[in-house]
Amino acid sequence: MKIINITPGLIPIPPNGWGAVEKIIWDYHQQLVKIGMRSEIKYANEIKYDESQIVHVHVANLANILHERGIPYIFTIHDHHAYLYGKDSELFKENLKAIENSVFSLSPCKYLVPYFGSKKLRYFSHAVNTEIFTFNNRQRHKDLKLLCVANNGYAYDQSKDRKGFKIAIQAAKTLGLPITIAGPRNNDNFFKTLEPELNNYSGLTKLYDLDEKWLIHLYNENDAFLHFSELEAGHPNLTLLEAMACGLPVIGTFEDDAYKGMAVCKRDLDDAIAAINNVNLNYDKFRNDALVNARENSYQNRVYELTALYSEYRNKIFANQLENSYKITEIVHKEPENSIKITFDDGAKVDISGPFQKKYKVNFIDSLTNISIYHSELNTGMWAATNTKYYNKWLVEVYDITDKNETLVHSELMDLKNKNVKIVLDSNSLGDLLAWIGAVDEFQKKHQCNLSCVVFNEDLRKIFEKNYLNIKFLSVDVYSEPYFAKYKIGCFEGENARTLSPEDYRTMGLCSIATSILGLSNIEYRPIIEINSKKYENKKYVCIATQSTCQAKYWNNKRGWEEVVKYIKSKGYEVWCIDRYNNFGVEKSMNHMPLGCIDKTGDFPLEERLAQIKGSKLFIGLSSGLSWVAWATNVPVVLISGFTKSFNEFYTPHRVINEKVCNGCWNDTNVKFDKSNWFWCPRNKNFECSKEISPEMVLSQVKKII
Repeated sequence: MKIINITPGLIPIPPNGWGAVEKIIWDYHQQLVKIGMRSEIKYANEIKYDESQIVHVHVANLANILHERGIPYIFTIHDHHAYLYGKDSELFKENLKAIENSVFSLSPCKYLVPYFGSKKLRYFSHAVNTEIFTFNNRQRHKDLKLLCVANNGYAYDQSKDRKGFKIAIQAAKTLGLPITIAGPRNNDNFFKTLEPELNNYSGLTKLYDLDEKWLIHLYNENDAFLHFSELEAGHPNLTLLEAMACGLPVIGTFEDDAYKGMAVCKRDLDDAIAAINNVNLNYDKFRNDALVNARENSYQNRVYELTALYSEYRNKIFANQLENSYKITEIVHKEPENSIKITFDDGAKVDISGPFQKKYKVNFIDSLTNISIYHSELNTGMWAATNTKYYNKWLVEVYDITDKNETLVHSELMDLKNKNVKIVLDSNSLGDLLAWIGAVDEFQKKHQCNLSCVVFNEDLRKIFEKNYLNIKFLSVDVYSEPYFAKYKIGCFEGENARTLSPEDYRTMGLCSIATSILGLSNIEYRPIIEINSKKYENKKYVCIATQSTCQAKYWNNKRGWEEVVKYIKSKGYEVWCIDRYNNFGVEKSMNHMPLGCIDKTGDFPLEERLAQIKGSKLFIGLSSGLSWVAWATNVPVVLISGFTKSFNEFYTPHRVINEKVCNGCWNDTNVKFDKSNWFWCPRNKNFECSKEISPEMVLSQVKKII
């Protein structure tokens, strides 16, 4: 598959200054090359018809030129002026023509889809390069430092305040907060029209024509991103996602009433001030949501969605060619000689049967990358199947090669919509199941399949049944019911592990195990669990869980827990220990509940534990099931672990690890975990990974919350 993006031709690619469309083209080109695709950037006049290529154009007039030359294309509309000037404008008509003549078209903002009213136009949002725009784990300033990054104005008048700079400055001045506004030099056209008392505000800093390096530095020097735009052709737009990737909550206007990591408000001063105060009071939540949102919208994830669209383009072109060939060719109807059966319930499989001995070539293709995963030659009465059992959007092609010519006789692109699908969660552990269930839900919503999910843990299965009405839950993995496709999620080892999962589970986070097996974006899908914690709402307490299932998982600093409990109590909070056991371990290595705690240990119903944690100010725990339960409740989690790498668990800004000593043996592929050995410490470092996590390191995170 060869992809050609058409340059608008106005500025270089990559852009050496401000240039949103050019930047989008360049970022996608880099990501496509990185995953092994053939990607080129060309001028429209260089393109010749070639059925093997996919042409992606980003400007309407160039799309219309391609159509006149008989070259099919995908069109992405980036021009907000088509909306601004109205449906009677020539610009609107030019863009509509480009859309209608495309194979299909994309818009990075939702409102343009119904505005143009074309069945060929669909929403496909912008993305951000999270390998370049990164969060530096900085602390917020006591007084929020505010930031705007934008190219203000319209094409017809650069002095117009399209981006809402005035409201941003007014809000900053009213609250006495510093604000920086960065963008291209033509922003001066706006500042020349701004009232002197705002233009000369002592807390205002203006910056111009910053390169990408300085822009990233700027994102990481400030605390909140202001975006009071009145018109965009991208929701979210590029700077908004870049800010989020660098850990900035966003405050401003949006086409929807809510957006993760953003305090959505009206383009109104009072509303803007209220939104800034909301972010200030709930800063950690907004920052965490912003970082999650950026990961969801990363180019590293979105490029695979784009290749799926390119595969759809290719299939539409093939279908059109086939339809046209039927129009000019006499159709001869005859009964098929042999039966070709394709199934996907244990990987992809082709089974050929029938009365006539023939020879076939079977090709199993990953349709998202157009890469052939496996191919084989068969005779009648034989079958072939892939070793790969995890999700692939398979394209299976069968060719008749009996007469040594390759004649395509059957082709099937796997489509799970309305099909019966089963997913087995191959674990009984709380953490595993809570880490994976969100991905299962996302899989069902993405594919619109009739999904059954096997959950062996009875307590969690009952909770999931109440909260995921779109999924049928099973207690056992029975084989009596036919399924179109089946997948198993687990931490697989041994020689067949790579057939069940594309990567070694030790090299990725627990959430990523499910997303990689199910072919989803590599993000955390927090469980949806309704929790009734009303009876705990008026109590002032912190939950801790100190016990685990082997000594390596414990916080092995002797003064650790007692120092933390002592500090929390000094702040007026009760400390509830909610482990199942108040003492746990083996002979000569018993671990006791910390002094000063209220003993809430015991075999509580899981729903009660959820309510207890939900009502607490924060949760402090280890790399264990109750930490995942706390994550599911959306309560701040201080997670202490040395034997796992930071990526192993869910994201929390309060992760505590000492990377200056031995750490991360759990995620070392050269080490095998021995669950029968309570004292498992494979590098014989006497658990220094957690012994060298000091109480002060943990308290530095606790103090950010209470």
